[in-house]
Amino acid sequence: MCIRRGFSLLLTFAFGITFVLGLLLIGHGQGNAAGETQLEINGYAGVIQESEVPAALDAIKELKIGDPPYLKDLGAPDGYGIASCEAGVLQKGSVQVHVFKLHFQSEDQATSVINLKCNPSKKGRAPLTVEDPTNCRNPYFGLYFDGTDWSGYRREKETLVLLKGPVSQEDFYRFMEKVI
Repeated sequence: MCIRRGFSLLLTFAFGITFVLGLLLIGHGQGNAAGETQLEINGYAGVIQESEVPAALDAIKELKIGDPPYLKDLGAPDGYGIASCEAGVLQKGSVQVHVFKLHFQSEDQATSVINLKCNPSKKGRAPLTVEDPTNCRNPYFGLYFDGTDWSGYRREKETLVLLKGPVSQEDFYRFMEKVI
């Protein structure tokens, strides 16, 4: 009898602990909906959330990220090989930085959609210039400045991040490091 009572008390205690822990975990997960990532980078804050691939591609084209655009024009969204994507805006006051994180089915697909051709520089390069932002493109990184906004991309394996916003070049580099 004592063993049964001890077993039932132990079982009740175990169910009680499981119930309380379950409530704590559910309550903790309510702050972020599924597929959302909250970011805070150098005072800029925002949410990047899952997005439909066609909508994200349309937004990227409309924002004209890069000159010429960093993504090749492949017509249909299926041609890009994007498995999923996330999109959002990081904001500090009235300044906004648009962020797109594209996850491809393979590293080769991610590399193949990047437009590596760039326009020749409109100004001559100074002898001590390290980089020309209008011509900085390779399979892993690209950067462009139009006089107001920085736009760029960074690729790691099968993930490609595209960004655009009127921020300092230093802040832009921080975004590229953290978002990927």
